[in-house]
Amino acid sequence: MTGRVNALRSRLAGRWESGGVENASEKWGGHPHYRGLVHHLGADEHGDWLWGPAGRTIYRGDAGLFTAAQDALTAIIPGAWWAPVWFVDHPEIDLYVNINTPAVRDADRFVSTDLDLDVIRFTDGRVEVVDRDEFELHQVQYGYPDHIVVRTEAATAEALDLVLRRVAPFDGSAARAWVDRARASTFS
Repeated sequence: MTGRVNALRSRLAGRWESGGVENASEKWGGHPHYRGLVHHLGADEHGDWLWGPAGRTIYRGDAGLFTAAQDALTAIIPGAWWAPVWFVDHPEIDLYVNINTPAVRDADRFVSTDLDLDVIRFTDGRVEVVDRDEFELHQVQYGYPDHIVVRTEAATAEALDLVLRRVAPFDGSAARAWVDRARASTFS
């Protein structure tokens, strides 16, 4: 994996200084989903915090898929089956929680398996679970084992509860401090 990350870094030469890591999400069975370079800002009691500035390219495999419109801050919580993401200044989404396997980290890469379901808190306060149709389709298409289906449903219910109750870090207070830190840096 280090070779792929280094190849991605060399394509973006000059944009990434120390602290650049790959954040990758795969589909079940190792199928490519989304990946891109982000900055590892540091860690606190919640976990590791990753910063993806607006304008970065998001890849599927080796092909550029789209350019990110917003800055994004992701919390990688050890052992969690979800990853909260704040798309900073997004006009509709306050918080986006990806349901995924716990992220695994090596020296310069975080990787998890996307399990389709997401919990979204919109700027108007609504909270919804989305992509249930995709989850049901992929159970058949990718052959999710029964225990993964059960764990995904449980993780979704847990994340939904935490978002609704605004339990840290889902309340956004730690996120605001990390956003300020990222924007004050030289790579924002």
